[in-house]
Parts: sequence; C-alpha cells; structure tokens
Amino acid sequence: MENYLDQLDQLLLHQFEDGMLLSELDGYLAGLIVSPDLVPQSKWLKPVWGEAPPPFEIVADLQHFLDLLMHHYNGILDDLGNPGTYAPILDTDMRTDETLWELWMEGFAQAMKLAPTGWNRIRASDDEGPKAALAGITELVAFANGRTSLTDAEEARWHREAPALIPIWVQMLHEWRL
Repeated sequence: MENYLDQLDQLLLHQFEDGMLLSELDGYLAGLIVSPDLVPQSKWLKPVWGEAPPPFEIVADLQHFLDLLMHHYNGILDDLGNPGTYAPILDTDMRTDETLWELWMEGFAQAMKLAPTGWNRIRASDDEGPKAALAGITELVAFANGRTSLTDAEEARWHREAPALIPIWVQMLHEWRL
C-alpha cells in the first residue's frame, strides 16, 4: 500500500466510530465515480465517517483527512482513465488467503443508493456489456448481504471469480458513463 493509503486506513480505523473501512471506502468511491449521475460531495461525504460529526479538533486534521480522501478518489479516476490499471482494494483473510470482496461491494452498493435513477438508465440501455456488469454487481451485492440463496458451487464460483470480475465491471461502467 502506498503511504497515503496507510494514512487513510489508520484514520478510518481510529478516528471514526461507525465510519467506513478502507476496502469499503474504495468500493464507495468507485461507485460514486462510475455513477451515471453526479453525486455532490455534500451528499456523499457524511456516510464516510458515519452518523457522528468528524471528530477532528483541529481544522488542519480534517483538511488532511479530506486531502487523503480526494487523493484516493482522484487515483481511482486516473486508473479508470487508463484501462487495465484499475484494481480495487480488497482485503485478504490471512488465515485462509481468501480474497474478501464483500466489504468493497457493500461500499459500492452504498454509492449506488445515492443516485438510483442513473443505474436504471444502464438497465434500460441497449449496451449489453454495462448491463451485464451492473447485473453482476447487483448479484454480488445480494450475495454479500445474504439476500440470495446460492448453491455451494455457485458460492464457491463467486468467491473465486469476483475479485477478477469487479475491476472489469467497474471499467465497463466507467466507460459507459463517459
């Protein structure tokens, strides 16, 4: 991880009681960036740190956090501008070496809820790639949230394939948005 990501991760872990974790934030920012409708920062910023106001006593500390946040936002945007370079931040279970994509997906789903009508334009479009990408993301969100029942084989397939599919789908949605 780059230094700014380490700093952002530490602030998220230790400054906010019910704020996002880094993987969740990464999915959230990706969802905001590829959203068909622009979501104003005034609408999307509060979910990052949760219900309580940001606990910074010094304005410079809040500004530092916002700078790190926007640096990461712009980094995702830059990566999406260079197809093939975007990689989501996914946690790994150190005991099993399994890639944990569910928290990232939860962040993406939270971003989708902020501008739902734009996503419906993708669903209604004739562009099969982004429609399939959105359908895949929607299925992963339902799976991650326990709202769908899958066979053991289907669950194993998603756990195996989701980490490779997520960046492809996000790239497709970004290109559709542009």
